Amino acid sequence: MGSATSASKAPATSVLRPLIMHGLLFVLLMLFPAGLSTLLEAMFNGFDGERVSAQQLAVAYSYTLVAGPLAWLLWRAIRRKLARPSAADSAIWSLQASGVYLVSLIAASCSVLGLLAGLVNRAPEGAWQSSLGTALSWGALCTWQHQRLASPKTTPQQLGQLAGALGNAFSMLLFSLSLVWTLRVAVLILIRPDTTLAGPSDLDRLLAAVIWLAGSGALWFWHWKLLRVQEQADGFSSLAFVVLAIAAPAAACLLATAALVSWALPLPWDPAAQAEEFRADVPMQGAIMLAAGLIWLYHQIQLRSGMHVAATASAARLAVSGISLALLATGLGMVVNALLASISALPGSDASAEVLGEGLGLLLVGGVSWFAFFRPLQPAWQDSRGAYLVLFFGTSSVVALVALLVLGYRIFAYFLEPGTSYGTMLDSVRGPLGWLVATAAVAAYHYALWRSGRAQRAESAAQDPARSHATPQRRTLVLLAPAGSERLFAQLRALGELKVQWIRTAGPALDDEADAAVFARINERLATEPSSFLAIAGSDGAVHFTELA
Repeated sequence: MGSATSASKAPATSVLRPLIMHGLLFVLLMLFPAGLSTLLEAMFNGFDGERVSAQQLAVAYSYTLVAGPLAWLLWRAIRRKLARPSAADSAIWSLQASGVYLVSLIAASCSVLGLLAGLVNRAPEGAWQSSLGTALSWGALCTWQHQRLASPKTTPQQLGQLAGALGNAFSMLLFSLSLVWTLRVAVLILIRPDTTLAGPSDLDRLLAAVIWLAGSGALWFWHWKLLRVQEQADGFSSLAFVVLAIAAPAAACLLATAALVSWALPLPWDPAAQAEEFRADVPMQGAIMLAAGLIWLYHQIQLRSGMHVAATASAARLAVSGISLALLATGLGMVVNALLASISALPGSDASAEVLGEGLGLLLVGGVSWFAFFRPLQPAWQDSRGAYLVLFFGTSSVVALVALLVLGYRIFAYFLEPGTSYGTMLDSVRGPLGWLVATAAVAAYHYALWRSGRAQRAESAAQDPARSHATPQRRTLVLLAPAGSERLFAQLRALGELKVQWIRTAGPALDDEADAAVFARINERLATEPSSFLAIAGSDGAVHFTELA
């Protein structure tokens, strides 16, 4: 009985112990650079009590002289465990190290770029001391953590690509915001030349934005190209690519384009209000459209270059079509709302025209994008598209049900409490009625499309029953290759009906010539042998094959 109890507690202990140790190490590593940056700031200020108080110095000494040595001792104990880590140890170490790397990268890069931008943008007096202290302390931690992640002795065996993917995501986000800022400042200078000819100049702001753009671009290039994040083909990297590199910039670009289209529509605007909106909103919306469009286009080119598997490309296309459909449905609801509002609007009111302009912009942009990416006239019916149809049918049905309940509430409230703040009956119901019409139309279309596709599949299965009941056989390839073989792994996964498992081995990474030789030999084996096999890749490009049962 006692042995059974101890055996059941062993797995929990093996997970809780590294979880606690790595959690403590993460906290200590956060405290040490925070205290060190305050000490450096005080030293740069000549230990001036007005700049850095005695209480701040006491906290900084505590964080530096207590948390620092404790972190070092704890790391030595953890490093011994990493010599032969279990799967749980390696995964927890990867999560902790990736978190430290991301936080230190954010603090260090923003401080360095802020320090450089402050040289041309007239930063407040005393700001450079704080920025320099933060950059040095957190930059040292970021460098140390990157070396531990890259070292063959301490590189994580589980989730080894997490830190690079997180760093690349932050770098791309920082580059996107910097590009938006740069374009906005440039457009403002172009449309308001008087500020550059007389009075305070905006050129210093433009130079500061260019510094942020150049620095964030170099950081993104380092992660994306030099660290080969673009060649990562694991599940997390593919999900991050679809969400952050395709869906997010697509949504930003489409929303900004819809805002510009709504402003440019020939509607009965107030000229003064339209001019004011142009100066206030158009530069920002135009900058977002250009920046997000460039990033979206770049990753679309990457997607079509063959570096990603077909499932990733299909998921990216359906994600963009889903965003486009959401914009289309929102625009349709706003158009219905505006048309109903125009019936009961007071003379001289332009509220319905504003809602109509925004709705038409969303409707036009969302409709064009949805037709281009969803391809409703395409005859092919894939499983991912069927799941997409069911998902959107369910989502739009839920929204339609909520809109119907709100519509019923507004009707009953209007009759039970006459003279409410909603005004007329039409004013009470036009909002939920617009949503109901839009979501009901979306739900009905997707349900009909799903039923049609299901009927087509059933008809083809009836015509060829042997094919419908046949189970496709997928071969398995187990690849033993050193770390850094992400491109080879991605090329093998892109071959099609092949299940590829990559086991990282010790040794130097394959160079480009050896990488191409290994891929050619494996491809030749796939063309001549129908069975599953194990492939051991050597650093010289040689491959040893073993057939699997």
